[in-house]
Amino acid sequence: MKAQARLKAHELDNDGFLAQMSGWTRDKAEELARRNDIGPLTNEHWRIIEFVRQYYAEHGEGPAIVKIGKATGLPSKRICTLFPCGVARGAYRLAGLPRPSGCL
Repeated sequence: MKAQARLKAHELDNDGFLAQMSGWTRDKAEELARRNDIGPLTNEHWRIIEFVRQYYAEHGEGPAIVKIGKATGLPSKRICTLFPCGVARGAYRLAGLPRPSGCL
């Protein structure tokens, strides 16, 4: 049986995003999903999370939902079903990205 990741308070900012992107692991993404009532994580979730991480690494910002859809082949409606709290509070958070400015 796999041990669950236990995020410590100092690893998260006040909004529940990872304080340091470099600390991201798939186990931490799973823990964040549990904390935010997302999942269980499926292959579709992981396609989005991996794309969001790659896009951020290349562009320094998270992608818009339209770009996520084009890259993953998933319609926006499906993405919203997978991340009901929204792309920023869902996919970005699970991908270890910082909270975007303007995200309340």
